[in-house]
Amino acid sequence: MKIDLTPILSGELKELHFSFTENVSGEESDIYFKGLDITPRGYIDVKGKICDISGYYELECSASMPYTTHCARCGKMVEKTCECSMRRTVSQKKEQESDDEIFYTDRQIELDPAVYEELSISFPTKPLCRLDCKGLCPVCGQDLNEGGCEHSQDNKDQDTL
Repeated sequence: MKIDLTPILSGELKELHFSFTENVSGEESDIYFKGLDITPRGYIDVKGKICDISGYYELECSASMPYTTHCARCGKMVEKTCECSMRRTVSQKKEQESDDEIFYTDRQIELDPAVYEELSISFPTKPLCRLDCKGLCPVCGQDLNEGGCEHSQDNKDQDTL
């Protein structure tokens, strides 16, 4: 996702709006989502704008990406969508970099790394198939969402002690 900044850097525009849809398969997604229990599916949608505020440039955007993962309680495969938003200062490439800045070279910003990074830290640490997921019986492994087992009553009794 490259954004040409020429219209805003030349003063032609005060706000430069953009919208991208990009396939999430490939090397970039493998790098940023490695180690996470998620499988990206479909496309990342990114929408936003870059504003010129008296020679100071600011990027605001939001991104969403559908993915599949396992429920942290029952282990079932679930389909979710991760959404995030970010705000960064845009400046010309310098020797020292900062986490809250995006740098441009040749009047262009490469937005992929920042979007992938923001998405990767926005995933829930313990995704659930539903908020009231009961999980599995720790003794026999029965999915307690589908019904109780002989141990589920024992667990309730222990919880009250």
